[in-house]
Amino acid sequence: ARSSAFDGGVNGSKSSRARRRIRRRKQKSLNFVVVIMITTGSIFVIGAMIAMWNIPQHNNNVLSDAAAIRSKYLNSVTTISDTPMLVEDEQRILNAAHDELNRFPISVGVDDSQHENPDWETILHPGTEALMAIHGESYQQKTKKNLTPAELVSVLSGDKLRQDNDNTKADNSEKSGVSEGYMRVPKFWDPPVYRVIADERERREETPNDGVRRYLGNFGSRLMTPTEAKSIGSRIPSKDDGGLLETIFIAIASYRDWQCSSTVESAFNRAAHPERIRVGVVDQIHYETDEPCSKPPNGSCEENPNQAMCLYKDQIDILSLDAALSVGPVFARHLGYRLYRGEYFAVQCDAHVEFVENWDDEIIAQWHTAKNEMAILTAYVSGVEDHIDVKTGKRTSKARPIMCESDYEGSGKLKHLRHGQQPEGIPYIHDMPTIEPFWAAGFSFGRGHFVVNVPYDQHLPWIFQGEEISIGLRGFSYGYDYYTPEKAACYHFYQRKDIPMFWENVETYKGSGYVGMNRLNEIIHMQPDSEKDKLWIRTDETKYGLGQVRDTKRFFETFGIHVETQTVEHHLCTFVGRPMQKKFIPYLRPDGMGIDYDKLDFKFVDPNK
Repeated sequence: ARSSAFDGGVNGSKSSRARRRIRRRKQKSLNFVVVIMITTGSIFVIGAMIAMWNIPQHNNNVLSDAAAIRSKYLNSVTTISDTPMLVEDEQRILNAAHDELNRFPISVGVDDSQHENPDWETILHPGTEALMAIHGESYQQKTKKNLTPAELVSVLSGDKLRQDNDNTKADNSEKSGVSEGYMRVPKFWDPPVYRVIADERERREETPNDGVRRYLGNFGSRLMTPTEAKSIGSRIPSKDDGGLLETIFIAIASYRDWQCSSTVESAFNRAAHPERIRVGVVDQIHYETDEPCSKPPNGSCEENPNQAMCLYKDQIDILSLDAALSVGPVFARHLGYRLYRGEYFAVQCDAHVEFVENWDDEIIAQWHTAKNEMAILTAYVSGVEDHIDVKTGKRTSKARPIMCESDYEGSGKLKHLRHGQQPEGIPYIHDMPTIEPFWAAGFSFGRGHFVVNVPYDQHLPWIFQGEEISIGLRGFSYGYDYYTPEKAACYHFYQRKDIPMFWENVETYKGSGYVGMNRLNEIIHMQPDSEKDKLWIRTDETKYGLGQVRDTKRFFETFGIHVETQTVEHHLCTFVGRPMQKKFIPYLRPDGMGIDYDKLDFKFVDPNK
């Protein structure tokens, strides 16, 4: 028989082994849990990395957290207080944003219903907007000879809004968030740093402002300062010597134009520094029949990779629209201004022009000789015939037009001021561009802040004649001055036959031009009291309206325009040129911020009266 002690030892040993087995099972369970946790954590981290990799990388790198944006830039200011911001403080903030403001090229990116680009927004198509103003909710039931607004829903929803951006797969159903009559378009350029400075000014009880336009004189409520103006515009290193080059944006509005790609090709090929050029095209085409502007003129890039449109494809943005959406050049050029992304200079030209050799160096040099930050070099473009060798880009004529001829045309509520055929001749002034009263849509070259401050009005459907006095007067009211360059940068193909025109859509949006012209004349104060009409769209009057730097009355008095009688003082061209140069240039402000009309006492009167 075993003793109790022995029995106890045996029982204790069994108990000990049992406890060890339990501990081992617990340890294994714990190890299993730890392995699961580590594995799960790794999967989570990898998954998060993949998710982050797959997040669409939008072009402006806009921080979603407003506080983070403020902190990012305001940290560069040593002292933040409630006293007005010093110029030095603002400059430090701009210096902190130097890399962001000098990025080039910046694309507007792509947008579709699956990955909405935060740099795009939804707007109401201006033709539909005008029809709604005329007919109210019943506009959909109005019979049209061509497409009705209801039948435009697929293209308005964005499925063909941009070439090669997968919008052909976009969801156009109601759940896509884009309903009938609306379309997706790029937002205007508006870097966060300007919003931070504008907000800080407002917080310190300065003039209330909004983004970059709040910063740049608060929608024309005052003249920009030289510091504000000079903050706009990217520069990049030259590929030749590393020196800084001022970048150039070219806005081209094209309507079913087979020469569009050749124009883009010419802009790059003829430039002394093509690396500084960025082109934004609004290409309005019938997809089934028209050649898109995105197609290089001399075969595909695989067949001929040395074409400019292939070599510089990253510097080209093409916003492709169904031609059925066209309501005239104003809206197309409005969309073109939305493609601007902070370049130093901005050009506007037609889709059928030929650039001259070294045009970029030439036009920039001419702009600098004006010694006027507010100078816009602009003129009607002469024809290619007898002016340029299209094979070499060499200029064959020294003659150039000057903007000085304008008169009223039309009748009743549709009567408007139109610039007519402008005189062309050999310039007498050679040391600087020649100042002139009017702005031309065919060619415009100036600082990038011009397209920021004076964007084309989104709400002007079916305006063709009248767009130039609209932009010209609005620019004048912001403090800009117009000059004709001594040497043209490009020449125009005029003698073209069987070219489609946007007028083929006129029945679709019948009556919308009446609403557009009312708005145009009301906003620029050119509607006489006898013709005033309540039917005009009042949306965004500040955004697309007049500035307060100069009054339109001063413009009308200076250049002999009588709004109430809708007449003009004729023979203005006898004054524009040397006499106007001699009279106006002495009143250029010492800081180069435009002609000071407050000190200029001049009223043109027809010398033949």
